[in-house]
Amino acid sequence: MRINLIYISLLIISCTKDYNEIGNNFLNDNIIDTEIEYFDVIVNQKLIPPFKSSSLPAYQLGEISDGLFGNRKSFFVTQLQPESFNPSFGIFSQEQETSDNSDDITIIEENETIKEVYLEIPFYNNTYDTDGDGVIDSLDLDPNDINSDSDGDGISDIDERRNGTDPLNIDTDNDGILDSEDTETINPNIESTVYDIDSLIGNINSNFKIKIQELDYFLADFDSDNNFETVKKYYSNDSFIESFAGDIIFDDEVEININEVVIYDVDNPDTEEVDESLDVIERLSPRLKIPLDEEFFQSKIIQNEGSSDLLNNQNFNKFFKGVIIKAYDFSEPLLLILDYGKASINIKYEYDKYNKNGTDDDTNDDTIDKEIDIFSLNLLGNQINIFENDAVSNEINQNVLSSSENLQRVYLKGGEGLMAEIDLFKDVNGNDIVDEIKANGWLINEANLTFYVDNQMLNQNNILYEPARLFLYNINSKLPIIDYFLDNSQGQKPNQNKVIHSGLIQLDEDNNGVKYKIRISEHVKNIIRNDSINEKLGLVVSSDISNFLNTDLKNSDGLKYIPVSSAVNPLGTVIYGPNPEESNSDKKIKLELYYTKLND
Repeated sequence: MRINLIYISLLIISCTKDYNEIGNNFLNDNIIDTEIEYFDVIVNQKLIPPFKSSSLPAYQLGEISDGLFGNRKSFFVTQLQPESFNPSFGIFSQEQETSDNSDDITIIEENETIKEVYLEIPFYNNTYDTDGDGVIDSLDLDPNDINSDSDGDGISDIDERRNGTDPLNIDTDNDGILDSEDTETINPNIESTVYDIDSLIGNINSNFKIKIQELDYFLADFDSDNNFETVKKYYSNDSFIESFAGDIIFDDEVEININEVVIYDVDNPDTEEVDESLDVIERLSPRLKIPLDEEFFQSKIIQNEGSSDLLNNQNFNKFFKGVIIKAYDFSEPLLLILDYGKASINIKYEYDKYNKNGTDDDTNDDTIDKEIDIFSLNLLGNQINIFENDAVSNEINQNVLSSSENLQRVYLKGGEGLMAEIDLFKDVNGNDIVDEIKANGWLINEANLTFYVDNQMLNQNNILYEPARLFLYNINSKLPIIDYFLDNSQGQKPNQNKVIHSGLIQLDEDNNGVKYKIRISEHVKNIIRNDSINEKLGLVVSSDISNFLNTDLKNSDGLKYIPVSSAVNPLGTVIYGPNPEESNSDKKIKLELYYTKLND
C-alpha cells in the first residue's frame, strides 16, 4: 500500500461562469447516439532544472529517497525580523536605565537575563470534518456519515459530541465503564483538538539531528549584477550559501511529536488551596520546538538593547543576517514540510522590577521583583530552499532522456525533477490533424486525457508516496487551460477543488494509484470550433492546483518557468507513455473524445 499526500491549500481561485452541461442543448431528430474516438498524443520528456526557490509558499527540510529518483535532501535559509524595532527589554529603555534616575527610584538597571530560547515551527495540519460530527476525516469511520461510530462503542460520533464524550475513546474518563453504560462520564480533554498532520513524508519515528547556524551571508533584496534594478533571485541549487554558516546555535537530535501542545500555568504558592499548574493557558497546534543557545541570544539580542543594530529592519538584517536550518543523520528518510510563516524564535527572559508594594511614601517595604517577558524573532524576509539531488537513475537516462519518441513510460517528479510536454491532434509525424476532425462535423460533448499509473515500476523502486494530483497547463501562456477556470466544483478539502477538471489520483482498494484523469472538454471545443491555437501543454505533479503561479528556472534552454505547485512537491510517479509494451497497450496515454454526429 502506498501513501498519497495532499498538501496545504495555497491560493483559491473562483470563477463566475458555470461549467457547460455535457452534450449542450442541441438534441433533435437528426442526431444519432453519442460515440467515442481515441486519439494518440505526442509526449516529450523534459528535465526540470534548478528553479527560483525564494518566496515559495512552502519549504522542505530533510530527505526522501527511492530507487528511481534517488536521494533528495533539502535545507532552509531564512532572514529574521524582530517583533518590534528599537525594543525596550523589560519596562525601560537602555538609555533610561543608564541615565541619572534620582528623581524616580523605580527606574533601575533591569539586568535582563535569558531563561530559555526556543525555535518553534508548526507542522502543516488540517482539522477537516466533512460531516461535522466532531471527528476529523482522517480518523472518521465514515467522513460523510454524521451517524458513524468511529470508536465502536455504540454511540454515534455526533451524539458523543453532543454528550461531551470522546468519539475516539470507548471509555472517555478511563474509569473502566464504557461510555455507553457510564452515566457520569466527564471528558478530561474536552477542549483538546486532534490534528491530522499531512506534511510529513517518511517515518516520523526516524532518528535525526537538526543543526541551526547563524548565517554570515547577506541576502540582498535587489540584484547587484543588474544595478540593483531587479529583485535578487535565489535558486534551489545555491548550495554555496552553506559555506557561510557561522556560529552553531543548536546541533542535536530532535523528536517528532504530532500531538497538540498544551501549556499549563505556573502554580502560585500563595494560593495553597488551588493548584494553578493544572490550568491550561494555551493550546497550540503540533510543531517542532527546538531549544537554542541562550548565551548567543543574550549577546546578540538582549545586550544590544538601545543599539542601532535593532533600530530598523535594514540594520538588523546586516547585523543578524539570518539562520541556516539543516536536518541530517537520518536513521530512515523523513521529509518535513513546515509552516515557516508561523514560525518564530521566542526569547524568554527575566528582568528586575522595582515594586513599591502600594506605599509610595514608604520605601521600607519596597522590593526588587523578578518579572518574565518574551521577545520574538519571526522567520520573515528572504527565504530559500536549497536542494541536493542525486543524478537521475539509469532507467530514466537510458529509456527517457536519450530519446523523447515512442515513450513506453513517462516520469514525473516535482522540484528539480521531470515534466512532460504534450501535443494534441498530431499524427506520428507531428502533422496537425485538427482540420480532419473539423471536417467530420462532430459536436464535441466531452474530452479527457487519462494517465495510468505504472504500479510495477513504483513497486520495483520502493516509491511509497504518490503525488495526489497532476496539473495540466498551457506552456506558452503559463496559465491553466479554460476547463480549469470554468470549474467551480468543491472537493472535501480546498486543495481538492475543481473535481470536474480534476487530475486527482484515483485509488484502488489497496490505496494504490490507478490513474489520473483530466477533463479538457472546453479546451478541445475551442480548438475544433473556435480555431484556437493548438499549443503545447505541460504536465507536472502538483501539491495544489489552486495555485497556478510560476517560478523561474535557471539556465534553461527551453523551459523558462515551472508551476510553483510542482516546485514545492517532492514526490514523483511513473505513468504509461504513448507507446507502452503490448501487454499494457490499454493503458497508453490517449485523448478520449465523446461526440455526437449528425445524420446525413
